[in-house]
Order: sequence, then C-alpha cells, then structure tokens
Amino acid sequence: MGIDNICELAARLLFSAVEWARNIPFFPDLQVTDQVALLRLVWSELFVLNASQCSMPLHVAPLLAAAGLHASPMAADRVVAFMDHIRIFQEQVEKLKALHVDSAEYSCLKAIVLFTTGKLRLLLSEYFPHTYCS
Repeated sequence: MGIDNICELAARLLFSAVEWARNIPFFPDLQVTDQVALLRLVWSELFVLNASQCSMPLHVAPLLAAAGLHASPMAADRVVAFMDHIRIFQEQVEKLKALHVDSAEYSCLKAIVLFTTGKLRLLLSEYFPHTYCS
C-alpha cells in the first residue's frame, strides 16, 4: 500500500465520520456552525474509532507517518512529536481491536465522543489520556 493509497484511506475515514454524524439523530438539527465546531473538536477521536472499526491494518501507521513527513518537511523535534502521535494512534487502534467492539458499540462510542463535553470528557481522559488530552 503506497502513500497515495494511505492518504486516500485517511480521507475516506474522515469523510465517513462526517457522513455518520450527518445521519445520527439531533446532529442535523444543530446549526451548521455548531456541527463544524463539534467535528473540529473531536475529529481525531472519530478517526481512531473509524480506523479501528474498519480494521485498518496496523502496518499502516508507519505509512501514515511517511505520508505526513512527505507532505511537509519538519524540524527534528516536530518529527519526534509527530512519530509519537503515530505511536499513540497505533496503540489506541490496537486497544479497540482487542475489545472486539461490534458496530452498534462503535456507533455508541462515536455518539459519546461527539456529544460529550465538560466533566465527563475529563473523566474519560483518565482512562484514555492520549485520546482525550485536548
């Protein structure tokens, strides 16, 4: 799988998150600005859930890193931070795959991620510190 295919897969995962959100109850009733704000806030969590749900091969993580590094040159410290994000992504996908989550459970997790703010998000950060750090 080449860099172009990896970028296409990543784009499809993000697009599927938006399409999923557009089709769940109550989300389409929000103002478009609120929809965009929610998706911008949680896109990375939805990306991890979609990557796990579609059974993204784990060997894709290094290729995602290569695609990111290929897109724009970075300073050494930014490369280290970027690779750390890729490692965390891979760990989160592995953890979710190990739980054998079914499609209904993925939908519930995505809805929780999309509509959860405040204290519950802080509580979740204790259990998934790399996913809920923002």
